[in-house]
Amino acid sequence: MFQIDSRRLFFLAGTVAVLCILLHFINALYGEKDASDHVFDSVFAGEPQSFSSAVGESAAGLVSDGTGLSGIPPAVPVSAVSSYSDPDAANGTGVNATASGMPGVSLSGGAPIQIQPRDVTPSFAVPKARGAAKLSFVIDDAGQNVETLQRYLAVPMPLAVAVLPKLALTKRSAALVRAAGKELMLHQPMQAENLDLWAGPGAVTPGMGLGEIKALIAENLAELGDGVRGLNNHEGSLITEDEVRIGAVLDAARENGIFFMDSRTSSRTKAPEAARIRRMQILERDIFIDNVLERDAMLTQIYEGLELANLYGKAIMIGHVDKSADILPALLTELAPVLKAQGYQIVCPSQLVDR
Repeated sequence: MFQIDSRRLFFLAGTVAVLCILLHFINALYGEKDASDHVFDSVFAGEPQSFSSAVGESAAGLVSDGTGLSGIPPAVPVSAVSSYSDPDAANGTGVNATASGMPGVSLSGGAPIQIQPRDVTPSFAVPKARGAAKLSFVIDDAGQNVETLQRYLAVPMPLAVAVLPKLALTKRSAALVRAAGKELMLHQPMQAENLDLWAGPGAVTPGMGLGEIKALIAENLAELGDGVRGLNNHEGSLITEDEVRIGAVLDAARENGIFFMDSRTSSRTKAPEAARIRRMQILERDIFIDNVLERDAMLTQIYEGLELANLYGKAIMIGHVDKSADILPALLTELAPVLKAQGYQIVCPSQLVDR
């Protein structure tokens, strides 16, 4: 019978084990790893991410379909509308509109990185409109910066722009709004509850008499020139909570043949009560789009506006010229054809007033 030498078997097993250890060591030194195992520090989130996920997400954000940008990480400001030139582009700090209409993003100064168009349209979770759901977009705080205003004027949809009075660029801003065919409004400053906050020049203040309020509003309207269709309040919770003084503002609006829109800077506004006494229709803001300056947050606010429009037939949404110019014009440009395709009517606020 064949006999196994235990000493030889032990020696053989030991040799095999040593060889396995050597092979594993060699593979660890010289073998190739899968790219998905590599990690790096994310410049956006500040946390290590897998190479495949982090680069994939970043690359997905830096693309354009030729009408606007989608998915840009918050750390990379986006101000891409093809028909304007960003004033910061010359020094490499902003977005540049090229001759072909293709925006470029500069991440760290110098020449902008050109963004190639996508083969697919950005996807939005826009529900179909119910009935004749109407959307109205109002952009506040114009009159301080012409370049940022022009980004909104290039958005291919009806919208209203509310211009602040008695600023160096008030008249020019109003003229640009008229020339662009957008709806012109007076963004009437009013005193906030916090008396330490200055509402700006041309503001309605608590010490004013009713005649003074009406005269001031007429003066501010005259400064903007022809074609003003309505006015809304800039700040102003102290005034909108005062039924007598907000009533004088409503009287001024009616005497000048324009509508009043309550920006609803206070939940205790008395504008609806003052309007009922006068048997006067006013408009009210439903959504502030840009309380959070991130694209996804703004999109969520717009979706909420769509829900309100589908429930009540209309929704008024407010953004701000200088506050969100790096994101909102491009987002609205992308959304415009999608909203239209889904059956929403995008109208100016004056079209929501019953005649």
